[in-house]
Amino acid sequence: MKRYSVYVTPVCDGGSKLMADVDLVRLAVVVDGGTAAFGCSYDSWAKLRMELLRANVLSPAYLSQAEDKFYRGESWQSPDTVPMTEEQMKEMKLRRQPDQKAISA
Repeated sequence: MKRYSVYVTPVCDGGSKLMADVDLVRLAVVVDGGTAAFGCSYDSWAKLRMELLRANVLSPAYLSQAEDKFYRGESWQSPDTVPMTEEQMKEMKLRRQPDQKAISA
C-alpha cells in the first residue's frame, strides 16, 4: 500500500466558476514524493463522490472538505497523504499521467 496526495479539480470551459458550467471534475492522485501521478475525469461531482465512497479512498471529513471546495469552484488537495491499494487504483480506473497534466486544470 502506497500513500498518495489526492487532488480534486472542477474544470470549466471559458473560465466560468459557476457550478452549472462545470464540464468535468478531475481526480488526481500523486505518489508521496511526487514520483508518479494517476488521474481520471468524471462528468460530475456526484459521479466522482460515488466512486470515492465506493472505493473508500477519502475519510468523511476529507470528502466533505473536497465537496465544499468544489461547490466554491476551487481545487482541493488532501492535507495529508492517504493510503491506497492497487485494488483501489484499479477500481477507480486511474491511469498514469505526467504530474502536471494530472493535477492542473
